[in-house]
Amino acid sequence: MTNTKPPRLLNLDLLRLASALMVLLFHYGFRMERSGEGGGIGFPEFAPLAQWFDAGLLIFFAISGYVITMSAEGRSAFNFAVGRFARLWPTFVVCATITAVILSVMPVPGLEPPTIRQWLAHAVIISRGLGQPFLDGAYWTIAYEIIFYGWIFLLLASGLLRRHWRQVVLAWLLVSATNELFLGSGAIQKLLITEYSGYFAFGLVLYKTQRDWSARNLVLLFAAACWATMAPFLTEPDFIEMYGLHRSIEGLSLLGPLSLGLVAVCATMPSVPMRPALAIALGGLTYPLYLLHQNIGYAVFARFGTVENRWLLALALLAALLAVSFALARWLEPWARRSILNVAAQLKPGMARFRQQRA
Repeated sequence: MTNTKPPRLLNLDLLRLASALMVLLFHYGFRMERSGEGGGIGFPEFAPLAQWFDAGLLIFFAISGYVITMSAEGRSAFNFAVGRFARLWPTFVVCATITAVILSVMPVPGLEPPTIRQWLAHAVIISRGLGQPFLDGAYWTIAYEIIFYGWIFLLLASGLLRRHWRQVVLAWLLVSATNELFLGSGAIQKLLITEYSGYFAFGLVLYKTQRDWSARNLVLLFAAACWATMAPFLTEPDFIEMYGLHRSIEGLSLLGPLSLGLVAVCATMPSVPMRPALAIALGGLTYPLYLLHQNIGYAVFARFGTVENRWLLALALLAALLAVSFALARWLEPWARRSILNVAAQLKPGMARFRQQRA
């Protein structure tokens, strides 16, 4: 299995884990004290650095654009959808359940304890669509990922991803810029991920460009990078409103290029000298760790944290999160993925006959 995977993906596996840890450090090292969600516990000596680690989200989005485009290549829309569902849904539901149980016992300061209705709404992942808040603040990025998958599914089904992907990406970037700079439509912003479209588009075009180093692909890659560089400035007013802190223009200017540069280097350079199985295993920790860390961490610090023990508690918490993430990635995810793929394989012939009868 690992012999057929391009070596560069091992670099991306490691970068995914590093990005998840960046987001974790942003939440614990910066946000937790500012928001009060950790019950007054924080790491103010680390905050000047940790405030920039939300860049991990930008790296995530660019990696997603690259990997999802690669995953979609040569696959039917049905197979793509089944693969994404098998990858995301089982782990999400289990992590949401773990979060709901822990927060019922140890609520996050300032947040209401979860309800049964709220927990059940997470069966569709995007619980806000059912009028229920997310159990964890990190889930909003998963919603954006699913929207991106939905568009890839439609492009696959229509054949546009194969025949007219450049026109699609260019239109996406133009609509994104128009909405963010002039229209300000919240519906368009959510539906087309216009704030962060540059990162998804950069990953998509980077994958395509690696297979065709044409001038038009490079120009489109540059356009995606330019729009991605704008994203930190677009979202900074929300950051200022939430945290009451103005970050430097120089730092904001570097967030996009550095995030994209890391993804480009990891995607194009030879694999790091590491056993493939180890790199893949480390990358596998990313998704459950990301889903579990934020509100559970806040609740743990609020319940058990003191100024004296906060560093030791942080290490213990990280070790526990990594252990649970390893168990989910090692045992739950492969079993659930196989089960879902087997069911899909049994349903596919019947669906094909149904389509033929309707034709």
